[in-house]
Amino acid sequence: MSIRIPSQSIKRFTTTDLGAASVAGGVPFPLQIPQDTDNVVMKLTASVVGGTVSAVFQTSDDGGSTYYDVVRTPVTAVANNTVALWANVPVLGSNSMKIIPGSIAGGSIGSAAASTLAANSASGLPILGIQNRVFVIYTGNLTTNNGVNVDVIVNNQSATA
Repeated sequence: MSIRIPSQSIKRFTTTDLGAASVAGGVPFPLQIPQDTDNVVMKLTASVVGGTVSAVFQTSDDGGSTYYDVVRTPVTAVANNTVALWANVPVLGSNSMKIIPGSIAGGSIGSAAASTLAANSASGLPILGIQNRVFVIYTGNLTTNNGVNVDVIVNNQSATA
């Protein structure tokens, strides 16, 4: 087995928007992951009042024209940025989170359309390409947003192993 490079944050998104920038229910943040990625983890911390926030990791099989839900964090309504929510994003198509019924998990045909995944769920769909995005979803009327932070963390095989 090869030695893995330690996990590193490849993208950090921060928004203080109250929801005005929402497109189809959320705020999209595009990103590209390295081709040799072995593992992807998404971390959400937030400081919001008056509503909740969650984050969906979405993947694309056509370079970013269409996105599909992979995994969604639980919702949070923490006002002091002290709770971190984590989501394991499957590279090969397995996830320890609750798989939604009717999804593509287990080899069946289903749906993983963008922004349809319930909180704290996974579609069973793996990452389909290097072009992906994080979709931050607000619910309720946020009165204060002192920062929603999403980190996308990866590790990959050592180039010299």
